[in-house]
Amino acid sequence: MKWRLRGIAFGGCLLAAHAVIAQSPVASQPSPLLGTWEAITRSAGGLGATIAFGADNRLRYTLGAMVDMKYRRTRDSLYIVDPEGPVNPFRVAFVGDTMVMTNEGKAQRETRVTPAVPGADPVVGKWTYAHYTGVPAFEEYTASGDFRLRVPIRTLEGNWTSAGDSAMLHLPGPGGGDRAVHFAIVADTLILAFDGKSTRYLKIGSNGR
Repeated sequence: MKWRLRGIAFGGCLLAAHAVIAQSPVASQPSPLLGTWEAITRSAGGLGATIAFGADNRLRYTLGAMVDMKYRRTRDSLYIVDPEGPVNPFRVAFVGDTMVMTNEGKAQRETRVTPAVPGADPVVGKWTYAHYTGVPAFEEYTASGDFRLRVPIRTLEGNWTSAGDSAMLHLPGPGGGDRAVHFAIVADTLILAFDGKSTRYLKIGSNGR
């Protein structure tokens, strides 16, 4: 399905930074930053970021469109509940790990990313397809009726290190840089603060994410 990306602007969107990781003893406990975090705080146009902190101190930052809605299924019809207005139902069919979605005479094929869940509706899981912007798009349908669309726009890779409630992040290349940030983690929420502003992220894998 085609989704229009609106209000996308890169200026001031990248929250990034790092310094060369010093040689130091291995910490007795892993950093609470470890894992992948998805932005709760997003732009008015639905632009947000996913940040992955690796155990090997690698850092991956992806900026892209992030859409969260609801869906429902009735027989071979799938409805995406769009807060901006009604959406024509998609007719869906499954052939192995391929989902064929047809709307207004146009068919779109999506490939399953995650294994099918035994006993669940075959639509449940993550799927990918070629977005009209030329990049891979990802859709997720949960058993509880949540629909999530992610369209990556730009990915930067670098590294990170932390001490206490401070972290140094490094993302080389245009739009990246080196910055020191402060962080706090409350339950499954990460709060990154830099230059008087804060951004909230939810850990992927929590609350069904």
